[in-house]
Amino acid sequence: MNKKQKISMILNCLIVLFTIFATVSMIIGFQFMGEIKVLSSASFKAFKYFTVDSNVFAGLVSLVYLIFLCLLAKGKIKSLPKWLNYLKLAATSGVTLTMMVTVFFLAPRTTTTYFAYFMNSNLFMHLLTPLLCIITFAFFEPAKLSFAESLIGTCPMILYSIYYIPNILIHLENGKVLPEYDWYGFLFAGLNTIWFVLPLILLITWIFSICLWFVNKKCSDK
Repeated sequence: MNKKQKISMILNCLIVLFTIFATVSMIIGFQFMGEIKVLSSASFKAFKYFTVDSNVFAGLVSLVYLIFLCLLAKGKIKSLPKWLNYLKLAATSGVTLTMMVTVFFLAPRTTTTYFAYFMNSNLFMHLLTPLLCIITFAFFEPAKLSFAESLIGTCPMILYSIYYIPNILIHLENGKVLPEYDWYGFLFAGLNTIWFVLPLILLITWIFSICLWFVNKKCSDK
């Protein structure tokens, strides 16, 4: 096992631990940084948020990656399977989107305080875990993927939109979007913006995926 793989193992362990702690804390309603609740729901209702889904997915992928690193270290396999790199790119793109949307869209528009989006479980889900995922994939996990394969990074958002958009559409009131069902506020300008907003979000997700792919490729070539 080389140096990069050892660092990857440590970082993936942290991702798994952070994910478990943050997810369990949100589900049971454990608050360790005050009473402010933003994009948070007790019980399994928390899984309606892309934030939670993307973080749990990233945690599971990191766990699988760890298992394969252990198999590699013990000589049980000769190399990591390529599909594992696909999962890593998809998971990292998902949490990158989560972090960027929070930093540049959700937090600046809040009626409370900017840092409310980085308190309690969301400290991990909106910031720490995404940063660890980005660092791990970009610098320590050579994926050797093609540019076309960067599209894989959009898969989590595509799957989530299949749930999110219909959930909004079936809960319209007099043709207007209800904020409690558009909890990310993507359609704050009206339902008609859906034809612009959805493709834009998918494009932004792909751009993040391309950036991750590019840095990973540069680091892999060194």
